[in-house]
Amino acid sequence: MSMENYKYIQDKLNNGKIVILDGANGSELEKRGAQMDKAGWCGPASITHPKILESIHKDYIAAGAEVITTNTFSSARHVLEYSTFKDQTLAINEKAMECALSARNHFSNKKIAIAGSISLSLVADVIDGINDPAEFRDYMKTDQRSISKFTEESIREGSFNYNKILKNFNEQISIFKKYNIDLIILEMIINPSICKPAIDAALASGLPVWLGLSCGEESEEGDLLAFENTKMKFSETLNTITNDFDAVLLMHSETKNTTKGLREIRSKWNGHLGAYPHKGTYVRPNWIFDKNYTPEMYSDNMQDWVNQGVRIIGSCCGMGPEYTYELKRRFS
Repeated sequence: MSMENYKYIQDKLNNGKIVILDGANGSELEKRGAQMDKAGWCGPASITHPKILESIHKDYIAAGAEVITTNTFSSARHVLEYSTFKDQTLAINEKAMECALSARNHFSNKKIAIAGSISLSLVADVIDGINDPAEFRDYMKTDQRSISKFTEESIREGSFNYNKILKNFNEQISIFKKYNIDLIILEMIINPSICKPAIDAALASGLPVWLGLSCGEESEEGDLLAFENTKMKFSETLNTITNDFDAVLLMHSETKNTTKGLREIRSKWNGHLGAYPHKGTYVRPNWIFDKNYTPEMYSDNMQDWVNQGVRIIGSCCGMGPEYTYELKRRFS
């Protein structure tokens, strides 16, 4: 496997230069007309709308992205098990690879790294005791707690199926390696206990790994909380940081909390630092995006984070190639 593309990224970071990560896949797919699956969210779009997905990757590269992420955020087997695409897990992940590779091949004059995205989108299939998809859907209809809280409860009750989740992530990573993906990006690492199988699978892969942490709101006491968690402090999630990672990023967090989140990460991490927040608030089951938050405003915020030492810059939900273009214009 050639590491030329990742070496280019690594050399830039080691020399203190900015590296531009792409923006949202899921919300951009939806914006362009791809239908989202209730359980698998944007994952199945890799096979239902591959042309749209490839065009999104191409648009990010054209806008200036040097790292693009595969549309595999919600494509692990335990996520798709509760969708109408449960028998197409391999096909969905492989098509996601093909779309990213095809987009990169379109720009043969550029060195573009492809990051295989793994997330902690956990559903009831990995929880012992709930084996029926309908039962899980009924649970989520009657109790609007987040999936992360649901799985957290299962851990306390001793029913967290670590081995099954690990197997699913290993399956996904084997596809990354089959297609010679350059690195793994762990997204939405929100709880050390829940996230352990994803971290273990990624670090055992032999691929470079970027760790993407997510923070939530501030408590009444002024403490930054973990994502979608009113009891755990964000500082507790920092226990996942080790020197095994090539970079640590704050992602999928609100821009208003990013400065404080980065400061807390920097207190535990002296290596390469990244930021790619979203521009809205998620109120289950829908996003509420701030339509007045322009690419120029985002770049102004990013300048503050670059001043904090951030060198990997990108964007998340609600921000498409126009935000990437502005980051490229401003920081390259």
